[in-house]
Amino acid sequence: MRWIPAARSSHWWLLAGASSLLIGILLWIIRFLILGQPFTGMHAFRFLLLAVVLSFFLGAAGWLGARKLWLFSNLGIVTGLVLMAMYSRDTTGWEDLISFIVFLEAVAAGFIVGLVVEVISLIMRAQKNK
Repeated sequence: MRWIPAARSSHWWLLAGASSLLIGILLWIIRFLILGQPFTGMHAFRFLLLAVVLSFFLGAAGWLGARKLWLFSNLGIVTGLVLMAMYSRDTTGWEDLISFIVFLEAVAAGFIVGLVVEVISLIMRAQKNK
């Protein structure tokens, strides 16, 4: 995990900004291109706001030293985006909502897995230092 920035590094904020843009653009692509929904500024803003909140929350966690939490949470986001795109095909009305819920569930699952891995890592370090 050498490619992940160190704790308290300013690179975390650059990574969070880039991640915000990337996640926001991918959410827009899924919503407005794959789902074929008409572009509305309010929906685009909300998706971008979601991307910014997720990215900067995870960036702050990484900045504080929770690098594994950041990694697994981002894997959850990527998985969620893929699942969201898959579930949004052949929509009849509910699939857009279901695909968004699946995205949020994958993000939550990645966060929980990252949290468990961080706690296990912390326990192992504490045992090693005894």
